[in-house]
Amino acid sequence: MNQRERFINCLTHKPIDRIPNMELGVWPETIERWQGEGLAWWAANLFQLSDHVGMDKSFNCDWMHINNRIWPEQALRSVEDGGEWEILEDDVGTRMRRGKKFASIPQYLKFPVACPDDYDRLAPNLDPSTPERYAPDYDADMFGRGVRGELRGVNFCGLFGFPRELMGLEGYSMAQYDYPGLVERMLDDRVDMAARLYSRAFENNDVDYVQIWEDMAYKCASLVSPAFIERHMAPRYKEITDAFRKGGVRLIMMDCDGSVDEIVPLLGRSGIDGIYPCEIAAGADPLKLRKMAPGMPLMGGVDKRALAGDGREGARSELRRLQPLIRDGAFIPYIDHFIPPDISYDTFCYYLELKGELLANPNARI
Repeated sequence: MNQRERFINCLTHKPIDRIPNMELGVWPETIERWQGEGLAWWAANLFQLSDHVGMDKSFNCDWMHINNRIWPEQALRSVEDGGEWEILEDDVGTRMRRGKKFASIPQYLKFPVACPDDYDRLAPNLDPSTPERYAPDYDADMFGRGVRGELRGVNFCGLFGFPRELMGLEGYSMAQYDYPGLVERMLDDRVDMAARLYSRAFENNDVDYVQIWEDMAYKCASLVSPAFIERHMAPRYKEITDAFRKGGVRLIMMDCDGSVDEIVPLLGRSGIDGIYPCEIAAGADPLKLRKMAPGMPLMGGVDKRALAGDGREGARSELRRLQPLIRDGAFIPYIDHFIPPDISYDTFCYYLELKGELLANPNARI
């Protein structure tokens, strides 16, 4: 069974030889620490780390090279140097302050869209029919993925994630009151992007899997009300997911950090299969979510704090805690976001060893 078949079958309740062994991501500072603790010098990113430790290639390593955001892709240039930080901006109006050393979330100072006129100006950069949205080597890349048995996945920026990317959280939240017509237009344009952009890929049944990237929750609740999701987003999600299914997509998941209790009940009627990364600090325990939505595919759910604070014992206790869900199926356990640098390389290797036993045999005693 190849990686493509194993991943899709696992999360769609079909037979597998074992559960996929993968992680969502790893911060550069973590790699730097681990290389001082024995990790090979050449394992400098998640793709190389996976090769080095024998993990499956993560679905998050290499998305299909189809741009569904602003085109052309915007390069940031430095406009102010503050020593340990710098201010960057691009040609469409994004401006941010970012630290030079650590891979932290930047502080956004300005977004491309603040009003309908700004969106009108940006419209040529959002045309789904632009041929250059497909990489020049797209066909060769798809052939190679097929030969190697790799997952063919699309990272689609969704109905909350993309407008928030254009306006910022505060700007988009206020626009729902100040510019409701603009909000409706942006949401409709996302539906149009999904329906038209991928027609070339769908002709050859190239797409196995779609991630709808949203990140529309924080530690305590959703960042957008369930009423807004149900009224304005769920029907459009259904249009998007129907277009994907018609194009041969077999699995559609939502990437949403934070507390997702208010979001999960709305996924099924939206045509979305499941959710991840199940951040424990925000109360998104996959055991609880599975009770809320029986059979829903889930990924993540290993509390990074337990591995950082309790080392090997934390790794063992987390995997034991999740073992009932591993047995239940349609679940891929991994650390509940990018692996932070306060987890040692020794702990990570021990965690991988135990996890490998469970993925091969969910009834194993660890």
